[in-house]
Amino acid sequence: MTTATSKLTALHRSLALAGALAAALCAPGAFAAAQTDNVPTLTVRYSDLNLASSEGVDALYRRIANAASKVCPDTGIRDLTSLAAARQCQVEAIARAVQQVNNPKLAVVYAARISHG
Repeated sequence: MTTATSKLTALHRSLALAGALAAALCAPGAFAAAQTDNVPTLTVRYSDLNLASSEGVDALYRRIANAASKVCPDTGIRDLTSLAAARQCQVEAIARAVQQVNNPKLAVVYAARISHG
């Protein structure tokens, strides 16, 4: 069993996404005072995926991005400040999730996605 596999097993092959900036959607000054205990989370399961394959890593990235969109929704927002905060929340949630999974192939996919927008 490799070190990466051991880490995945230790994480119980699940991942909690935290949208730390979700509080910013409610009020611009709320983020500084927000407690992380009240941050919405969503578990992304990936035990069914083979993270040694590009297909598995791509599927996990899509699941993470979809979860970030649910935790930090940006649909129906007309205020540009709130829209920017929601999108930043998504970006940070994805970055945090990729870091937690700690998979080099996922990190490559993430780097490619953020460099291409």
